[in-house]
Amino acid sequence: MSDEIAAILNDEAKFSEIARAAFDATDADGTGHIDRNELEAAMKQISSDVGIPEPSSEEVDEIFKSLDADNSGKIDFNEFKVFVRKLFEAMLG
Repeated sequence: MSDEIAAILNDEAKFSEIARAAFDATDADGTGHIDRNELEAAMKQISSDVGIPEPSSEEVDEIFKSLDADNSGKIDFNEFKVFVRKLFEAMLG
């Protein structure tokens, strides 16, 4: 699995394709941006899928603020890609 993740991280086109699919799935209303409520819904779904406790409202706020690099009140695709890259890197250990 780690070899597959490393290969994705080293292939910008493949990485962008995966990040775009995740972004589009999270951007429920199709605006091209992820708002706080969309992020919360995605985080709750993921926690349910993997069997971990749901994030608190404060945790969602903290993560949203950390992703919203330009403080626009929404997460754009480039900000989201940074998040996805960090997740993949964390999976590598």
